[in-house]
Amino acid sequence: MFTFLATGEVTSYVFPITAMINICAILLLLSNLLVFGIHQYNQKKSQEFTEMQLMLQKEADATEYYEMLLSQYENQKILIHDLKKHLQSIELLNAKGERKKIKAYIKSLLNGSDLQESARICDDAMLNAILSRYQHQCKEKEISFHADIRSNTLTHLRPNDMTSLFCNLLDNALEAAEYIPDSFIELTVQKKEPLPFVVLILINSCRTMPKCNPDGFPISNKPDKTRHGFGIKSIRKVVKQYQGDMQMYYDTDSATFHTIITLKQ
Repeated sequence: MFTFLATGEVTSYVFPITAMINICAILLLLSNLLVFGIHQYNQKKSQEFTEMQLMLQKEADATEYYEMLLSQYENQKILIHDLKKHLQSIELLNAKGERKKIKAYIKSLLNGSDLQESARICDDAMLNAILSRYQHQCKEKEISFHADIRSNTLTHLRPNDMTSLFCNLLDNALEAAEYIPDSFIELTVQKKEPLPFVVLILINSCRTMPKCNPDGFPISNKPDKTRHGFGIKSIRKVVKQYQGDMQMYYDTDSATFHTIITLKQ
């Protein structure tokens, strides 16, 4: 465009040529704006795709972990079923005076992964595995953990959605409640009668009010924004899939953070 202006200053053009030069300048400007817009759009889509890939990878890893816990739970039931046979085998070894073999037999049963403790918090096997894991983490970090999950309230959730929803919620709650004296996490899930909605309420200790975006949702305070901050997005995605609603707020009087989610059954 500067070239056109400089040329116009030293050269006189007749009317059709002047109009053509103006049109060409405008078209060049529009084409540049179009290329810039396409570039920005591609960058945004690329970033969203990368975020989605990271989120899916996290969900896949978590789902695989909880499937492994479910397999352990199933193995425990099998072991209990076979307990009579194990006792009969020990009785035979005892009759032969094989004390060393008996000791090794009992030790192998006690140290086996099938006898590792598995808590029962709710009637849903997948969710029970998830909550058992976080209950163990809270115990290690000296955080009081309480969960009240009413029966048959989350049967409509797919396993991957359940993993994404509860893992991200409890990850955030655990991070907020850590290093706070007498901290706690309370989770309640119940049906909202007579409406076809399930209400999920999560209350956790939180030292300070977190920074929030214009929508009122917390923003990650970690320096690397490209690898963090996807938890809330994942939660909102699940809530949207089940035609639900989510509210979050901080109570300064009790220094607690509250999350209220409704999901349509």
